[in-house]
Amino acid sequence: MGDTTHRSTVIIGGGPAGLTALKTMRENGISAILFEAEALVGGTFRYRAYEAAELVSSKQLTAFSDFRFPPDQGDHVSLPEFCAYLERYCDEFQLWRDIRLESRVVSVRRAREGKGHVVEVQKRGEDGTTTYTCDYLTICTGLHVVPQKPHIPGIEHVSSNPHKEVLHSSQYKKLAQLKSKRVLILGTGETGMDLCYFAIKAGAEEVVLCSRQGFLSFPKRLENFRVFGVTFDGDLPIDGLITNLFESTYVHPWVAATHFRWFMSDFVIKRVLWLLTGTSAGCNQWVGELPPERLGRAFVFLNKSHKASTFLNRPYRKRSKFLSLLSEYHDPPEDAATPGVAEMAPWPTGFSEDGAVQWDWEACGRRGGSWKKVKERMQDRRVEPNLVLFASGYKQEFSSWLSDEYPRPWDADVRDIVSSDAPDVAFLGFVRPGVGAIPPIAEQQSMWWTAFLQGKMQLPTDRPHYYLLSRPEARIQYGVDHSTYMSTLAKDMGAAPSLWQLLREHGPFITLVYCFSASFTSHYRLVGPFKSAKAPEVVRTEIWETVQRRGLIGNLFMGVIPMAFYALVNLTALLLETVWVAAGRPDVLGAYKRVTGRQLVDMDHAAPEPREKKRRAVPVEERLRN
Repeated sequence: MGDTTHRSTVIIGGGPAGLTALKTMRENGISAILFEAEALVGGTFRYRAYEAAELVSSKQLTAFSDFRFPPDQGDHVSLPEFCAYLERYCDEFQLWRDIRLESRVVSVRRAREGKGHVVEVQKRGEDGTTTYTCDYLTICTGLHVVPQKPHIPGIEHVSSNPHKEVLHSSQYKKLAQLKSKRVLILGTGETGMDLCYFAIKAGAEEVVLCSRQGFLSFPKRLENFRVFGVTFDGDLPIDGLITNLFESTYVHPWVAATHFRWFMSDFVIKRVLWLLTGTSAGCNQWVGELPPERLGRAFVFLNKSHKASTFLNRPYRKRSKFLSLLSEYHDPPEDAATPGVAEMAPWPTGFSEDGAVQWDWEACGRRGGSWKKVKERMQDRRVEPNLVLFASGYKQEFSSWLSDEYPRPWDADVRDIVSSDAPDVAFLGFVRPGVGAIPPIAEQQSMWWTAFLQGKMQLPTDRPHYYLLSRPEARIQYGVDHSTYMSTLAKDMGAAPSLWQLLREHGPFITLVYCFSASFTSHYRLVGPFKSAKAPEVVRTEIWETVQRRGLIGNLFMGVIPMAFYALVNLTALLLETVWVAAGRPDVLGAYKRVTGRQLVDMDHAAPEPREKKRRAVPVEERLRN
């Protein structure tokens, strides 16, 4: 009998990333075992969930490539529904036999001479640990595990009061916790906006939402528009509106390096939003905008939890009757009928001894825009919450179990999956898309990791162009453009189809759908090392439906026109490159270095360029000072 404690890889974490890693590797002949500390699979989606929460990504994008949601399932599933889906995934692919629940990894170290890994696991309720060994380590513990609560001077005056509470969002579970409370919410990410909305709906006495930098609000589905008297209730998930051709595939490297597509789409979208809703700060966003130099999808994560906007906008929304006759954005009827206002405020500077919130109103006013109006409205108001909710996100913590000899996710300089210094350790599910979903990214990463382990690809050395343009001091440095990242991984492992290949193998219809639809994982299983017999049917039916739902006008403005424009841009770049190469590759006014970030060298005698290291992780204390 073989050694039952040795596997090719140990997978740590039973969320979506760990499950799809187990399925992908096992399906391709790599022996694996998965350890999950909790009693059920699902990770953050189960254990940091709250009442009435649902995914902001659509079922079409979120589902794994070969295991889809049923057709009658709504576009956006609740968290319990998603956890049930993950359990069915384990049933469908018989993953349970290699999953060990209630099994916490307490230490990981390298084996003797650095070959392989030694993993100590403790089963809940049992003394001692069991030792497992493996050749490769697959870490899928996720981004949202350890709550982060930035220190605010005087917060102890609130937390020490027996009649008041200070909680992290991970401790919030039910609307009843918000009823009749004076609620202060710290953070304007999607969780913060959810809490703001639920507080109003639960009948909170007062709701104040605090933001450090502002936010960019956009609904997870497009609906409730009226243009020239015609009402649009298409109910379209926004994560399926981006097209593939010339935006994520067939993109010239120079165009990719300059992020031209991001800036151009921001330019157009801001003007369309102004026409449709009266404001370009976000979709029907009249308060809490980002500074102008950071306002755009190239820089930040879209906040797709949009429902709180109804209540935040009420004191600030003002549009001329003439423009309202041309176009209008309507609040959902069920929210328009709900009374109440959610107040906007900057980040607190502290709390007084009696628990009142302190703000720097002069700094708030200097931000301009709606923040001047926030100052005028709020500076004379006393806010003394009896419930403070930190919606301030999470931090990654590994020191308690992963020895110092290992890299951390922020050290993964090769596609944010492995470190070039330790390519036998993979981090899956540790990037966050600006618009998109982590589960399909994790599936794509799992295939990439599997292809590398099987020798089907080498570690890429080219410079990626998928990172969102975050500030150097920003807390989150792992933001990516979903479609660019997915396409990059597909190209690495030979899974990005050419148009000719699609036409030859699948015909014109699937080729058309591929061009007009977004970067769904199923597209990258039409060809290549993970080609699936299920993929063509998914593309032909479910993904085609996402294109159909846009309608003729939608496909004209969100498909044909952008494709034609970006085709011209990429063709121009190709022609310029051809001329440049023919001229001997001169560095005209330093343009080559500005675009690529590299020094121009003699291409015939150039040494391989060292792989660019990722930016260092900014310590929490330093982030909070900024």
